[in-house]
Amino acid sequence: MKTKIWCGAVALMLLSTAASAQDKATVNPNELTVEAKRPPLQLSDKQKIMIQDALATENTEQKPPDKFEAKIGDTLPPIMTLDVMPERLVAREPSLEPYGYAKIAKEVLVIDPMKKTIIAILPRQSPTSGKDLPSVDWAATRGRELTGQAPETPRANNNEAPEPAGDSGDKANGNEKNANVK
Repeated sequence: MKTKIWCGAVALMLLSTAASAQDKATVNPNELTVEAKRPPLQLSDKQKIMIQDALATENTEQKPPDKFEAKIGDTLPPIMTLDVMPERLVAREPSLEPYGYAKIAKEVLVIDPMKKTIIAILPRQSPTSGKDLPSVDWAATRGRELTGQAPETPRANNNEAPEPAGDSGDKANGNEKNANVK
């Protein structure tokens, strides 16, 4: 009987010691998230090409703030958004899943989303000027190319109104004899 009491007292003492040690080791979960460190991203040439290929068709280009120069280790400016890596890229290269990206005129920035820091800078396959094209100019040039049409030729007189699409009925087109006259 004495042995049972003695064993119970020792067990109780061990449990109380473990509980007090656990109280001292309690950590705020937010601190764990902030202080978590990812291993540095080492991209192979193959991975860089895969990222460039996958993001070439993504329509996510953004305009960075004036005088922004991307440097590894810098924080992404607050006005820029962080995009997730495309699913088809992550399917081919699962190690890229925890990272995001931001696409600017001449570069693709690979971003650590936890701290929003730039961890890799890749040149774009087809860089742009970074200047916004007026929608009319874009539609007349690149928009027509994308739809399989030749770009419009510049008009001699810009005051001239564009011709309406389709048969507006104000010009003879040879189908007048088929028209229903009422």
